[in-house]
Amino acid sequence: MEIKEGSVVIAKAGRDKGKPFAVVDVINSRTVLIADGKSRPLEHPKRKNIIHLQATAMSVDCNTTNRQLRKDLNSIIGG
Repeated sequence: MEIKEGSVVIAKAGRDKGKPFAVVDVINSRTVLIADGKSRPLEHPKRKNIIHLQATAMSVDCNTTNRQLRKDLNSIIGG
């Protein structure tokens, strides 16, 4: 499954393991920027290697607020 901007991913490694994130930007073929709206807000996304991410079939709108991003991720993953 292809990881692109707006994709919802699950971290497979690191201290964020198991948490859902939204891909904010694709830097190159191996690296993306991810955010969850809380610990990693849209203003300060985390750089992550795609081999440490599990892609899902879901996507969200990344041109939104941190509050809306948290709400979207919780509704997709949580329920």
